[in-house]
Amino acid sequence: MVKLPSKLKIYQEDANRAIAKGLVKDIEFSGATYQILVIDSKTKKDCWVFLQLEGKGQIKDVFCSCEETNEWEETTPCKHMAAAYLSIFDSHSLPLHQRFIRSLWNQICQIYEERVGDDPSTLTTIDVGSYVYRSATGKDLFTIKGRTPTGIQQVENLLHNKNKETEETSLKFSNLSQDEITKWKEGRPSPQLSYQLSYWCDLAKWLMRLQEDGTKYEIEFTYSKKDVPNWMQINFTDVEIKFYIPESKLPLIIPSLATVKSPLIIQYADHQDIACISYVPEEGRLYVEAEKQTTYKKGKIKFDHSQERAISIDGWTYIPKQGFFAEEPHILLQSPYLEGEDLSDALSEYGRMIAKFLTDCEVHLDPILPSYKLWLDSEWDLHIHYYLFEPNDLSKGHSALLGDWVYLDDDGFYHLKEKRFETIETVIPAYQISDFVTQHRAWLNNQENFQVHIRSLEYQLSYNVSNTSRLTFTRTIAKVKEDAKPQDFGAWVYLEDYGFYPKSMSSYGLLVKPGLSLSAEQVPLFIKMNRDELSLIPGFFSAVCPIIKMGLKVELTPQNTIKVQPKYDVVQGHRDKPLKLYDDFVFVEGEGFHELPIELRLPEKFRHAVELEGGERDVFLLTELDEIRKYIIELDPRLAKPKERSLQAGLIEHVKEKGRGWYKFTFFYKTEKGLIPVIDIWEGIKKKQSFIIFGAGLIALQDKRYDWVRHLKKDRVDKAEGSLLLTALEFMRLNAFDSIDLLESVPFESPTRELLDELTQLRTPEEPDMGGLLSHLRPYQEIGVRWLWFLYHQQLSGLLCDDMGLGKTHQAMALLSSIRNLYHSYAEGVQRHFLVVCPTSVIYHWQEKLEQFLPSLKVHTFYGADRTLDSFQENYDVLLTSYGILRNEQAVLSKIPFEVAIFDEIQIAKNQSSRVYSALTKINAQMKLGLTGTPIENYLRELKSLFDIVLPSYMPGESEYREFFTRPIEKDHNHHRKDVLNRLIKPFILRRKKEDVLTDLPEKIEEISHCDLLAYQRQLYADVLQQRRRHLFSEMEENSGNIPYMHIFALLSSLKQICDHPAVYLKKPQDYKQYTSGKWELFLELLNEARESNQKVVVFSQYLGMLDIIQSHLEENNIGYAAIRGATQNRKEEIQRFNRDPSCEVFVGSLQAAGLGVDLTAGSVVIHYDRWWNAARENQATDRVHRIGQTRGVQVFKLITKNTFEEKIDLMIRRKGQLMEDVIGIDDHKVLKKFSREELMDLLNFSEAEETHQSIADIEMGLE
Repeated sequence: MVKLPSKLKIYQEDANRAIAKGLVKDIEFSGATYQILVIDSKTKKDCWVFLQLEGKGQIKDVFCSCEETNEWEETTPCKHMAAAYLSIFDSHSLPLHQRFIRSLWNQICQIYEERVGDDPSTLTTIDVGSYVYRSATGKDLFTIKGRTPTGIQQVENLLHNKNKETEETSLKFSNLSQDEITKWKEGRPSPQLSYQLSYWCDLAKWLMRLQEDGTKYEIEFTYSKKDVPNWMQINFTDVEIKFYIPESKLPLIIPSLATVKSPLIIQYADHQDIACISYVPEEGRLYVEAEKQTTYKKGKIKFDHSQERAISIDGWTYIPKQGFFAEEPHILLQSPYLEGEDLSDALSEYGRMIAKFLTDCEVHLDPILPSYKLWLDSEWDLHIHYYLFEPNDLSKGHSALLGDWVYLDDDGFYHLKEKRFETIETVIPAYQISDFVTQHRAWLNNQENFQVHIRSLEYQLSYNVSNTSRLTFTRTIAKVKEDAKPQDFGAWVYLEDYGFYPKSMSSYGLLVKPGLSLSAEQVPLFIKMNRDELSLIPGFFSAVCPIIKMGLKVELTPQNTIKVQPKYDVVQGHRDKPLKLYDDFVFVEGEGFHELPIELRLPEKFRHAVELEGGERDVFLLTELDEIRKYIIELDPRLAKPKERSLQAGLIEHVKEKGRGWYKFTFFYKTEKGLIPVIDIWEGIKKKQSFIIFGAGLIALQDKRYDWVRHLKKDRVDKAEGSLLLTALEFMRLNAFDSIDLLESVPFESPTRELLDELTQLRTPEEPDMGGLLSHLRPYQEIGVRWLWFLYHQQLSGLLCDDMGLGKTHQAMALLSSIRNLYHSYAEGVQRHFLVVCPTSVIYHWQEKLEQFLPSLKVHTFYGADRTLDSFQENYDVLLTSYGILRNEQAVLSKIPFEVAIFDEIQIAKNQSSRVYSALTKINAQMKLGLTGTPIENYLRELKSLFDIVLPSYMPGESEYREFFTRPIEKDHNHHRKDVLNRLIKPFILRRKKEDVLTDLPEKIEEISHCDLLAYQRQLYADVLQQRRRHLFSEMEENSGNIPYMHIFALLSSLKQICDHPAVYLKKPQDYKQYTSGKWELFLELLNEARESNQKVVVFSQYLGMLDIIQSHLEENNIGYAAIRGATQNRKEEIQRFNRDPSCEVFVGSLQAAGLGVDLTAGSVVIHYDRWWNAARENQATDRVHRIGQTRGVQVFKLITKNTFEEKIDLMIRRKGQLMEDVIGIDDHKVLKKFSREELMDLLNFSEAEETHQSIADIEMGLE
């Protein structure tokens, strides 16, 4: 850990606590200057600490806002300073700003700032928080996409909501010289400052902050045909960024990959990396320290540099998709130190790298043009002295000239631009001055008082520019002061304050002559061809560019044409001077010509004013406007595409004559500049226009945002009223993609606002009348019914996806009751029919619930071999059937009109290629309601399938859905698209989890679940019963004889095993898949529903063979489970695994071994696979789950096989409930003695099986 400076050491513990508690809230930095927010632990007030570091992290200056003074000598050190200082290092050896310089984020963003610039308008908007930069050829080079609401907002702030930075408001100006600030004010900031002020630098710091905060991220590369990385994708939770990496820029990025977790490793020769670099001014030497086994390396990887796939990249050997390996120790590590020309070469070649590691001074990478001080001494020798910012600054302290670089004492290294001399001071002896002037006359012409004139004193060349921009050269006579003293230097005469004049003209064959006149069109090329000669004409070239910013003004004329003309901003002091433009040159009267830098040059087509109309205008708006956007500095607001567009309604009316769910709307798009009527957009589309120009902005009609308008038929539009006709379903879809609000002018209390609230809050003006439903609904169920009532009221459909045990069946029945009451109140006399389709295993469940809770509805169960639809429509209200029957009878069932169709466990139909799916889509129903406990929103393909059943026209088509939702969400983890999909489905899906409604749930819900014997089971049951009951009946019919309880118990136990599963009775649990069982199918249905609702299941059985079958099924399907039987030794471990391991989903126990003394509160669904007489024992087992510590409502299922003795036992247990409670502890076979002789004989009757008797041998042959 970094040590605190001596004056702050007393606050070490305070600082550590502040950091641990997260009291350091915000760190801003620019270079080595920091501004850090620390919350005071006692007062909770904000304390701002300002820190300036030097060298390897020594404090140069510090100030805390909790003190009144701001000088170190006068300021009392405080705990806030200590916390701020430690937070800068954050357990690293280098401070944050030095880590940032080395980071990948800084390197890649610098490269892109140089290429793209700082104007966000050069990026193309894809979506809110999503942008792309494309090359001139349309190739994507950079994309940024917010993945969460936080990320989206951060991207928008970065690009569009950035506060203007000035020297008064921004930390970024704190390290600048006055000269740099002046240049910035003149619009000529250095490249380094341009980067620091750009959104690219802010982006790099954001990514750095995410990395430093420990946010998880992932870097992926894609590769060129040569397998060289050419795309880098960076995925953080909040943002996803992609950079195209030109191969020429790869060497700049390679070393910085070592600062991140990258799939491509970085390894130096001899495993050496640079630790730090320091410069000793007194010696003029740069020392480079190496470190070994750096933290990001995982051991040396051996490879053959000569292998075929190895690629050499600027000193690195690249092994495709493995990493970069230095071909030899870095050149900076090959010598103990660098000085002189070696140091200059190193700075030129590796300046960026040295800047990363140099700890005690700066490296200014941007070339700087040196200034010169010239004078003639008493011997007439010419002295030329270099300086950077002020005369003699390079002669102070340890400043030194180092090849093409200079070291400025107490500052750093500067790269010289156009270096001319090898020493800081150069002396030209008097006898060499003539030759020197001849050789350097162009350079001298820019040195005040030492200009070189190309004509003699008597014959000077001048020029003038006419009002028509014509350039003409003229002859003039030099005017000098009378006391000016000439000095003879051979071919030249020097006049003090005027410069050098030639003695004669004969030796100069110049092309520029008096009388030469050029038109404006000829001037640019002439200047380029004769640049050297023209530079000798006093005042022809200006050293200062008068233009700060050059751009285009684009405006819409009253004639509806578009006028494009150049426009520029000039340097202060030039604003009253007329400027003339000559393509790449600008002329200022009295100053001369200046060649515009590349960044100020305009596209050739628009260097002069042009006016566009007709087809040219459309082409300009369609393509050219975006292409020249980076040049535009003034755009007619009517030609600007709105940055913000929100859909707003001015009027909403219910169109009653059209029926339920039809509405009239007047819509507008509100932009930052005004309102755009949607009806006008519709008319523009119908007229096949590409654009419409409004006062509120330019609307491109090809925008997919207006597809919904494009698809409106003529009969949906009232042009006179400006209104549109939409169904509630169309409104929901539109509102999902384009959230709808009301115009500000709509009164707070108005029918329009009330209707919008109803549509967006999913409510109806009337409550449903559930009279006739013999069930008390819980509060959350009432909410569910009101939601269903809204859907029905609006002619919509939906999916009720509550967790298992929350009463989806009861809510569906409440809807049926409400609809029946609605039409009874109208006294229409038209009977409404309802359809319920469910899995075979729960068909009796539905039948019983409808008969119990909706006795007024007549239910026709369409099931079994003798099923018929005769008289259904005349005599019944509800048709109850299974998916299997529906699949086979779809031709008949699809012809019956239903008011509501309920599809229980609708996820069965998720496969679009299945016959069940096809049959459901053909059902003719006003409303379709799917019930499922599965969280279907997590499975996108299946989600669409189910929506296509209940709302067939709602979701996009297959390909569009896949491109817009499936791929972006599942592959790219696009959170914005996921949010859109959630808004799209939210009105039509209601899902509550058990933990969400605990306060409304009873502690325990018990339910009897019925099933049928299947064919083989039925015959096996009948055969065993017939074979063994005859003898028992003969004994029991003699009233005086003893009842053979043991024999009855043995027979009933055999029958019970058959009800459980034939494989249990046959003692073949390992072959259970060869036999069928109705109870087994019901059990699997309940198990799957519980698992899909993320609920743990506890299942009890009395038979070890049944437990074997259950465990085999769980193992075959990779379902985690725990189990306890009588022989289980590790009972504690099994119980702990079930209660603590999320992957352990099922507990399997025998009623005898696990029914007492265990805690199974992790479970919330209990299944008693087989029942016995002793209800108390069942309840004791249930209480292993339903006890203190249980945090979810417990649902208990008791499985009963219909038309068997199990059903009769259940009735007897209910009749003798108290009696059964009293016999706890008595053996099960003794319980039989509590039944009368008549009751026992009734148990052994099973007429249904006997009526359809078939031999077991025949059935087994059929199974084979």
